[in-house]
Amino acid sequence: MISARNKQGPTGSYGSNDRQPKGDKYFAKAVGKAFRILEIVKQTSEPISLSQITNKVQSAKSSVFRIIHTLEVLGYLERTNGDRYIISPAVSSLAPNYLLHRLIQVAGPHMRSLAREFRETISLGFLFQNHVEVVEVIESPQKIQMGNIQGSVIPPHASSIGKCIAASQTEWRRDRLLRTYGLYPHTPRTITDEVELKMELDLTRARGYAVDMEETTLEGCCFGAPILADGDHAVAAISISLPKLRLMNEEKIIAAVRTAAAAISRDLKVL
Repeated sequence: MISARNKQGPTGSYGSNDRQPKGDKYFAKAVGKAFRILEIVKQTSEPISLSQITNKVQSAKSSVFRIIHTLEVLGYLERTNGDRYIISPAVSSLAPNYLLHRLIQVAGPHMRSLAREFRETISLGFLFQNHVEVVEVIESPQKIQMGNIQGSVIPPHASSIGKCIAASQTEWRRDRLLRTYGLYPHTPRTITDEVELKMELDLTRARGYAVDMEETTLEGCCFGAPILADGDHAVAAISISLPKLRLMNEEKIIAAVRTAAAAISRDLKVL
């Protein structure tokens, strides 16, 4: 929403390191790989095979199998349809936490860089099991601003972050996101027609960014880009939000947010 209030400056706390130091002798690679496998299975909308997991982890098949077998014995994974695996419902909230922690660490410097350059609100959204949630915010220091709230659930059909994430999902998971939230109008400009929304999401995926032009808040606009974990699957998105009255160079904002999202995507894949 747009709010008018005095601000002392951008806020937000992040870890001191952008990623796991390569020279950390205490880091247990096997444990890290186990969590990597959990997040891969968690973020896959359908049961995934041992071969598919091995290709994503890029390790020896025997090593991956031992980890998967251990996770299955301990109840973190379940086998279905032969050699395919799903995350155990009992621990479905575990896998995203590791990925989310890494995402926030990696995204921090890029968010701060955007905040310094544009002096507007920078938000980071993350895909949970059946919704998209704001997980980090650096608010604009301007008196009139587009604010955001950490922990809020955002619309997958109207917000730029939500559109970015929804656009890259399989049809099954996209429909699940949309059904869970509902196609409610936030403003007269919110897209609620299913055919029109499909066209909008297809366009978002094709061009690599999303635009929210007064679709969630009147007189507010937002530009987002997807953060990819594996292939073209978005697990998160980053956005720049500002009042419409300060929108001067749309192309520059889009280029900057896409560059930041691409850098976060690249860094996120480095364990």
